[in-house]
Amino acid sequence: MGEAMVRAEQAITAMKRRRWIRRHDPRLLGLLMVMPGGIVVVGLLFYPLLHSMAISLYDLNVRAPWIGPQFVGAANYIRALTSPDVRAAAGRSLYLAALGIGLGIPISMAFALILNRPFPLRGLVRGLLIVPWIIPGTVQGLLWARIYDPHYGALNGLLYQVGIIPDYVPWLLEPRRALLLVALANIWATVPMMTLLYLAGLQSIPEELYEAAQVDGAGPWARFVHITFPLLMPITLINLILKTIDALMLFDLVYVLTGGGPANATQVIGYYLYDAAFQRLEYGYASALAWLIALMALGLTGIYSRLTRVGEATS
Repeated sequence: MGEAMVRAEQAITAMKRRRWIRRHDPRLLGLLMVMPGGIVVVGLLFYPLLHSMAISLYDLNVRAPWIGPQFVGAANYIRALTSPDVRAAAGRSLYLAALGIGLGIPISMAFALILNRPFPLRGLVRGLLIVPWIIPGTVQGLLWARIYDPHYGALNGLLYQVGIIPDYVPWLLEPRRALLLVALANIWATVPMMTLLYLAGLQSIPEELYEAAQVDGAGPWARFVHITFPLLMPITLINLILKTIDALMLFDLVYVLTGGGPANATQVIGYYLYDAAFQRLEYGYASALAWLIALMALGLTGIYSRLTRVGEATS
């Protein structure tokens, strides 16, 4: 009997509390409901970010822990900004981004236009298209290492059989060629994702616009230029941002395929960050470099947004 009365009193108290919250400020109820998720987000996202920023201001002597962390202020940032190795690695990453954008976006848009039309086994082709994207980066590196292998690689075998090359070529031993081949492998992996985004954008365009343009005498190219391309501009912006971030953070493919070689020719900024943090154990310097990479990605995102807005206005 006593336990039942206690439970009844608790239920009445809880009911009064809920009524008080609804009566005084409904926003308080919403705040209380999202608070658990907010705590998780702060713990898993914002705290590591702030801790990383704090680490970037110190020189952490991991190899000599008895010295302890030394506060150096902006020295790590200045070192990263003035390092020729960082500039070279960032240039390689921007090269991958430019090549991925210049080749990947037209290819993915063309694939999306093809897959948007009805043809036999279209569903199967769409399903197979996503396979390169869902393969992990390490597996992609192993796959392309077999393709580029100088002794029994598929690329050498194909080109030799058709008579394009007189002998097998060590593709990944020449610096400029190695970076280009890494870029092509990365394009192969990212084109499916960009294609699916463009395909989703195409399916959201009303068919009435094409019918009206066709009635007005517009041909396929005119319909693409004046309807399809402008309406796909937001998807293009998303692809620009994602491809740039992917190029700046590319690591696993380079790690497995070339290891940053030959002669650091494929040491992109993501691989350089890994080398600074986990090979040289310069955690403060690596944290500062990570923040600079994030700022670079943010700045390029702003430039892309401005350019796409100008493109929408002119079209």
